[in-house]
Amino acid sequence: MASIQESMLVIVSILATAACFNIALFFGYGKAKSYLFFAFYCVFHCFKIYLKTFPDDAILVANLNAYQLVYLSVVLGMFSLSTFFALYFKLPYTRYFLAAYVCIAALFFAFVHELGFIQLSLGIAIAQVVYASVKREKTIIMLFGVLGFAFCVWLGWNNLLNFGYFAGVIVMIFAMVLATSMELARKNNLYHQMQLRATRLENQLLKSTIQPHFILNSLTSLQELIAMDSEKASQFVQELSTVFDLFAKISDQKFIPVRQEIALVQSYLDIMGLRKSVDFKLSVQDMPKDDLIPPGILLTLVENGVTHGFENREKGDFFITKQLLDACAVYSVSNNGNAGDKNVQKGTGLNYVMARLKESYGDKFAFESQPQTTGWLSKITIWS
Repeated sequence: MASIQESMLVIVSILATAACFNIALFFGYGKAKSYLFFAFYCVFHCFKIYLKTFPDDAILVANLNAYQLVYLSVVLGMFSLSTFFALYFKLPYTRYFLAAYVCIAALFFAFVHELGFIQLSLGIAIAQVVYASVKREKTIIMLFGVLGFAFCVWLGWNNLLNFGYFAGVIVMIFAMVLATSMELARKNNLYHQMQLRATRLENQLLKSTIQPHFILNSLTSLQELIAMDSEKASQFVQELSTVFDLFAKISDQKFIPVRQEIALVQSYLDIMGLRKSVDFKLSVQDMPKDDLIPPGILLTLVENGVTHGFENREKGDFFITKQLLDACAVYSVSNNGNAGDKNVQKGTGLNYVMARLKESYGDKFAFESQPQTTGWLSKITIWS
């Protein structure tokens, strides 16, 4: 007796856990009704085990004895399983199928023994999964589950396996959990791929916006210098050609060495110094030259600082540093320009930086940009 009670306790624990798992899936993944019906399937079988503790002829509810209520719990459980398959596999004519199933189940409940209904229900479940396997891929686990269910029931009927029906239910639960977990993993992977693709598209759009904007402004400044100072104009053209050459080398790469990015920043500051008549200085500390970073992010942060922080200034200092912590690296870009409004540097440039970081590091980064006592400070934290 103790062995039977322990076995029943294990079965109920598995059923209850599976029910909770599917309820969590229901609320966590768009309230897909299929998961809710599999939870019902588990709950009704828990109810069946509870009813098995009463004598078959004991009257319990509305003149129904324990045996009839056990039969009813089987009907509701198998109906929930077929509904799960119909919704999970998106089978056609689901409403008509379920209506017919209810009518047949009512007739069997009234006139046919419980074993006959179980045979019919297992046949319907197998037919559903086989039909789904013809229409879509990756149904083999569910098929093994329902066939294992039927095989365990057969073993139980032939006294070859204790609790054969419930063993089959557990086989079905494990198959469902495995198949669903694999499907959710596939969907999550697809979702992350779509996110990455969207980020790359955003990155390309921002890149196509930033570069023409820079080129247009540079050519406008060149026209002014040609008219005012031919020597500066010649120097400007030389610096501009260096920048364009660097742009051509790095624009389509996912990562570039820091030395290339620093060279681009230096050329940019030389150009902007000529354009604005400002003496820009760049200081770089603790930046290994072979570090790899997404192209253009340091340049964009420096460009933001030049654009918004050095009106009516004769000198400007920029600082780029790297700090290694226990589990991350922190890149800092700061300047001694005018801090200005806190929202002034939010726009296309910083969106480009965020898009590049998202594409390259996923969720393993943090970015902040804010005014400091003098000038502006931007930090990029990258976790290993």
